[in-house]
Amino acid sequence: MKKFLLVCLVALVSSTGFAQNSNLQDVIYLKNGSVIRGAIIEQVPGESLKIETRDGNVFVYQMDEISKMARESNRQTASQRQSYGRSAGFQAKSRSYAGLLEAGYGIGVNGYGSRFEFDVVNGYQFNPYFYLGFGIGVNVWTNGSDIVTLPFFAHLRANFMDRPVSPFFALSAGYNVSVTSDVKGGFMVEPALGVAFRTSNRNAVTLGIGYSGQRYKEEG
Repeated sequence: MKKFLLVCLVALVSSTGFAQNSNLQDVIYLKNGSVIRGAIIEQVPGESLKIETRDGNVFVYQMDEISKMARESNRQTASQRQSYGRSAGFQAKSRSYAGLLEAGYGIGVNGYGSRFEFDVVNGYQFNPYFYLGFGIGVNVWTNGSDIVTLPFFAHLRANFMDRPVSPFFALSAGYNVSVTSDVKGGFMVEPALGVAFRTSNRNAVTLGIGYSGQRYKEEG
């Protein structure tokens, strides 16, 4: 069993820019207490709506997430601007596809070699807290053995809070396919803890540290 210490960096897709000039703005009050100010750009009656904020972020909400909607003046007090910065700029996407890119370096322990790892995960964000996807990666060992494996795995991620900065737990489990002729692959599991820093509803960077258990067998 191979054991590694892994640090991962994750990035999601970024959004576009926008400027709002009207004296009135749409205001969405969410049931979780957040207040989103901007312009509603698309609405499906009884299902969902899209609102674009002054800083260019586009948010999608289901109608059952919304407490009320209003049209209000965009002349905000200092306290309102502070609230806007906390709530509107960093909302997670709700019920949608999400792609993850992970890159990291594992430090070998118990005499085993270190490795570079790169993963691509495609999945679904069920709500601001839970994500499930499936991924493929490349592992390149740096201990002089020239071992390269391709992990295929399921990936579960759980955010602890619906906040701009949130700790999270992640778990990947699957099978490593070896592309090295004298090495057979095996099962792998990687639990990790980290912190997600959300920069918009479509963009987040995470830092994590975890434990990777991988099995492979050298032949010959």
